[in-house]
Amino acid sequence: MARTVSRIILGCVSLSLLFVSCGKKMTEQEYFEQAKTYEVNEEFEKAAKAYMNLYKRFPAGEYGDEALFRAAIIQDNQLKKSKLAIETLRRLRRAFPESEYAAQAQFMIGFIYANSLKDYENARKEYQRFLELYPDNELVTSVKWELENMGKDINEIEFLSGGQDSLQSKTQ
Repeated sequence: MARTVSRIILGCVSLSLLFVSCGKKMTEQEYFEQAKTYEVNEEFEKAAKAYMNLYKRFPAGEYGDEALFRAAIIQDNQLKKSKLAIETLRRLRRAFPESEYAAQAQFMIGFIYANSLKDYENARKEYQRFLELYPDNELVTSVKWELENMGKDINEIEFLSGGQDSLQSKTQ
């Protein structure tokens, strides 16, 4: 009986040591590189999950804001999960209000509502919010263009429908 107990204890200790030595924790940089590799290899589901895991493990880390932004873009563009992308972008804005990605995130929320979900009412609200929060941002011109042309057929937009003649007249 005592021999069986000592074997069980020895087995548990051995397993514990095995898990400790094999379970090297990844650094934030390693998580980021792994996610980028998945993205480059067009393994978008894995990439989005890896970016989200990076943020969850290192919420105040160096790459948290960029990881959330990249995850949201993949969620919308490649995975066609636009509502999830909006949630991710909102999380980015809340967690990193001073980040360079915060204004881009607000723009993308409006853009996704307008272009992916065709929800023009919410798109207008989000674009207006962008103009209130970031009146001097370089994306203001894009937001104003989006607001003016939202919901229009491409043939209704003079600059885009007229071909080369229209393009040349705009640049002269």
